[in-house]
Amino acid sequence: MWRRYGDAAYGLLVLTVFTVEVVTLGVLTVLFSMGLLGRAPGAVLGEALIGAVGLTGLAVLALTLYVLVYHGLTRSRERHQASQLEAWTEVWVRALYRTGPLPPMPLPRPGLRAGLEMRELLGGEDGRAFAGLLERAGVGDDLLASLRSRGRVRRLEALDGLGWARFPSAFNPLLDHVRTAPSEVERLMASRAAARTLAEFPAGPERESGAAAFAGTLARSGLPAGAAGEMLLLLDKAAPPVLERPLAIPELPVPLLRAGVDAIGRLGLVDLSEVPAGVAAHPDPEVRASALRAMGRIGTLPGDAGESVVRSLHDDIEFVRVQATRAAGLLPRRTALPALWNGLGDPSWWVRRASAESLHRLGEPGALTLRQAAARHPDRFARDMAAQVLRDAAASTGAAGGPEEGVA
Repeated sequence: MWRRYGDAAYGLLVLTVFTVEVVTLGVLTVLFSMGLLGRAPGAVLGEALIGAVGLTGLAVLALTLYVLVYHGLTRSRERHQASQLEAWTEVWVRALYRTGPLPPMPLPRPGLRAGLEMRELLGGEDGRAFAGLLERAGVGDDLLASLRSRGRVRRLEALDGLGWARFPSAFNPLLDHVRTAPSEVERLMASRAAARTLAEFPAGPERESGAAAFAGTLARSGLPAGAAGEMLLLLDKAAPPVLERPLAIPELPVPLLRAGVDAIGRLGLVDLSEVPAGVAAHPDPEVRASALRAMGRIGTLPGDAGESVVRSLHDDIEFVRVQATRAAGLLPRRTALPALWNGLGDPSWWVRRASAESLHRLGEPGALTLRQAAARHPDRFARDMAAQVLRDAAASTGAAGGPEEGVA
């Protein structure tokens, strides 16, 4: 708050100084133009010049003094706030371990911030116990009341606080806010807070029902793919029941499908590996690439997914071939080695690089194939890439020798 008002005052001061300087230079320009025409005496011109220089000096002095005073006051306030946060943290710790009383409401801003920061740091049973303590202190009711405020800044601060607090009682109001919020920023922050809250639910019927409600709300939220993907990652252990529902919808929007498939890979959800395998041949190239990337991250190719990977090695889209090449390392060796050999001759530098790196990750059979490619691959660029990856590998392990020996 202090920085916001201080920056606003500084901006107003800069605007004032700029306006005064423009007016002063305008007056000087007019007077000296009149002097050139003989219509202004020299004494007047000298006095105007001295006045302009003096005014400029005062303006620079005002700006300098403001910056110095502003930074001095800021440091003083930061030290004071830090001491208040430390004192309030001790109050909350004593209340958590029942060696002190529960702070009365309404809490001052430092007390609320210290409580929310402490909740952010605590996880597991301690975190849930402290969340219950905050609710008993009335923090949840206060934040939910702020969520209904007409002031946008106050609503955003409440959403931020609810995301830190992760009160189970706030989950449904947060979903309602996702549906009714007037701006995308509020929907995004409400979704983030709801996802973090759902991630704290213990396994059981409550999590299952919450996952169903969250999945339906997210599917209708209209959030961009990147934001939806972030929500899914924040769910952590609660992600599988959420992902299973929207990804089973045939007409699911492509951005949400892409975000869901990517989340499966990032979270390493082996039990849902059939989902990316099922969309590896999707008409949208972004979805195909996400599916291949997810299978590569999970580290397994379920069912006949290997056939999809082999077909994708010849995809018309470059970034799809890159992801297919990285996933090709999961294929059986008799299929992977010749496929990656061919990938070394791809027109795309990125595909050649991915092919060489995938071969290197296959251990000694891949290293042998790389050495053979560096020596006798029919494509000159393939030979160069194989030799380069071998040199990089030797440098990273401190090995010496000549991986480039025999390179044409």
